[in-house]
Amino acid sequence: MKRMMVMLVIAAVLTVQMPGEAAAVGKPIEMTLNYSTILVKLHGKQTLKVSSIAPSGASKSVKYEIANRKVASVTKKGVIKGKKIGVTTIRVTSKKNKSLRKLVKVIVADYVPTKVKLSAASVKMKVDQKKTLKATVTPKKVLAANKKGTWISSDAEIVSISSKGVMVAHREGTATITFVTFNGKKAACAVSVDAQGGIPAPSAPQQTPAVPASGGTITTAPASGSSVSAGIVSGSAMEL
Repeated sequence: MKRMMVMLVIAAVLTVQMPGEAAAVGKPIEMTLNYSTILVKLHGKQTLKVSSIAPSGASKSVKYEIANRKVASVTKKGVIKGKKIGVTTIRVTSKKNKSLRKLVKVIVADYVPTKVKLSAASVKMKVDQKKTLKATVTPKKVLAANKKGTWISSDAEIVSISSKGVMVAHREGTATITFVTFNGKKAACAVSVDAQGGIPAPSAPQQTPAVPASGGTITTAPASGSSVSAGIVSGSAMEL
């Protein structure tokens, strides 16, 4: 009897889930990579990895397969090495869900961006206003196609940005606009959006009293809430 009780206790302990452990983590159904297109310098290296997974806590373990090994190589950890100038693709497959796959375009080039500068480091805008940012990539020898990148807004509800760098202010607040090249070089611009101020109504022209005839009396229209008595406007004394 005692032996039976001990076995039951051991079984109960083994079935207790440790804190932080998931009872049975579901297989991943969505994943996002840090690059959809990746630019690698000839004989240089770049790392491709899973940046987010759904559901939360699912395995990020993936398998990397490259189409053309003459152009580039990739390790089990996603480290890509440029071997020959050209273009190829990498297929990224979840090890826990074989149907979950992503294709990444790999460009191997002789010259890649080393620095990015935006046309402004900070911008002030009014609601509904539009402004354009420009990104300058160096060195100049980088091919025009490889100078492209992604525009990102930290809060698109305050200010959004198009693929051509056109910003649109939507409501008051602050946001950061960032340009990221294919090889991860970044530049940012701080944007402050104020409410669109209305145009103030023009003030009414001051009425000049007519000069009376000799012996006459000056009368003026009283201000709102004022009264006229014997040619004097109460609350707004007028001297001749």
